[in-house]
Amino acid sequence: MQRTVLCLSALLAAASAAAAERLHRYTISVDPAVSEIRVRACFDGAPPPYLVAESLDASTVLEQARVEGGRRLEPNGTELRLGRLPDNACITYVVQAGRHQARHQRGAGPSMRVGPDLIAEVAIWLWRPPALEPDEDIELRFELPEGISASAPWRPVQYGGGPGPAYRLGHAPPDWPGAVAFGRFTVRQIEVPGARLAVALLHGVPEVTWDFVRTWLTHAATTVSTLYGRFPVRSVQIVVVPNARGNEPVPSAYVLRGGMPAVYLFINQRKPLSDFLTDWTAVHELSHLLLPFVRPEDAWLSEGLASYYENVLRARSGTIPANEAWQRLHTGFRRGMASLPSATLTQATERMYRDGAFMRVYWQGAAMMLLADQRLRSRTGGEQSLDRALYRLHECCLSPEVGWTARELFERLDLLTGTSVFAELYAESVASTRFPDLTECYAQLGLRPIAGGEEVELVEAPEHNAYRDAIMTARERVD
Repeated sequence: MQRTVLCLSALLAAASAAAAERLHRYTISVDPAVSEIRVRACFDGAPPPYLVAESLDASTVLEQARVEGGRRLEPNGTELRLGRLPDNACITYVVQAGRHQARHQRGAGPSMRVGPDLIAEVAIWLWRPPALEPDEDIELRFELPEGISASAPWRPVQYGGGPGPAYRLGHAPPDWPGAVAFGRFTVRQIEVPGARLAVALLHGVPEVTWDFVRTWLTHAATTVSTLYGRFPVRSVQIVVVPNARGNEPVPSAYVLRGGMPAVYLFINQRKPLSDFLTDWTAVHELSHLLLPFVRPEDAWLSEGLASYYENVLRARSGTIPANEAWQRLHTGFRRGMASLPSATLTQATERMYRDGAFMRVYWQGAAMMLLADQRLRSRTGGEQSLDRALYRLHECCLSPEVGWTARELFERLDLLTGTSVFAELYAESVASTRFPDLTECYAQLGLRPIAGGEEVELVEAPEHNAYRDAIMTARERVD
């Protein structure tokens, strides 16, 4: 009941924000070298007594903050005290983002230079009211030098007060990380079923062609769209960053949720397009968008689901054979079993970055998704599946402004499927030091470990193969 109220509140807040009664206006500009960010913030009605920035580094790069036409403002940690200002007052400030060196990094997404371009964490340069009421919003308009563009994670809006692009900040929690890229690139659109991807391709040597990126990302996003016939969100910010070091096509990537969803992909553009089309990384990152924001302490759920579907969806699209997808899952499960065997899943997730327990977190989460999929199909005669559960979640609960715990999401998925499958999995796995036992699941799906357990073979068992094949073949009807 509590989650229903939260979802309803988020919808009402979003509806109110669309016609916000109080609309604070921020104008953002950068210098031609894309190093200095200048902001003019004008408040609608009474200004807040102070502004906040989410990074402890924000005060180190802030300078020339003052009330417009008046006194200087000095930050105190993450607060910028305004004092008493008249209604509709404006302030201005300058941020030396190009000189930022992260000392208090809060997670993925540090500010960085990419040749002449700049990725700037929102947390270091956006000083904003600590909270926005449902009828209150911030409009951010970019006034940029000729030849400079911006890629932002917020909802774009039409704006009649100037030539630059404008966005609404919305009501996502301010501590959710996001970033804006500035530079000499063009933000281009990719249309996929049910969505528009806003893609910024940053500077690279050798240069990366737009046709290359469009072909790769269209393939990856269309692959994710096969789950229920459309991409899970209507719009997403995608930033492609060339020159990444590593042997894989995409050595690193991450998703940010500070606004509309955003995906950052760091690529080795020296690899051929064929390697990108068969690579798992973009499909993995885009599969995160099948879920709403999941609290970091439950990263096993978001990473597990993405690890499961990176294989399932690539098999369904014909990118890899079904038997290869099963082998990749099986290999992943074995890696998960060998990582931090004495820790609970909760403890492994807490230690993931400190102890490098990624394999345990990602692959135990993926094993739980396989178990959920198999049990839903078996117990309901194929009427329910993980696909169908996620489609129904898409229909009710993918607000970009509401965060969930794994327990809350599992409770909702049980409600949507009319089962207790997810509650059982939560009770069995989250507080246990044991990796889930997949013996019965494998038997039900006609999977048999061989070669000392390192490989898995597909057994012909007509009474079970229908569910195994349904997982890895073309999309079923879920609506």
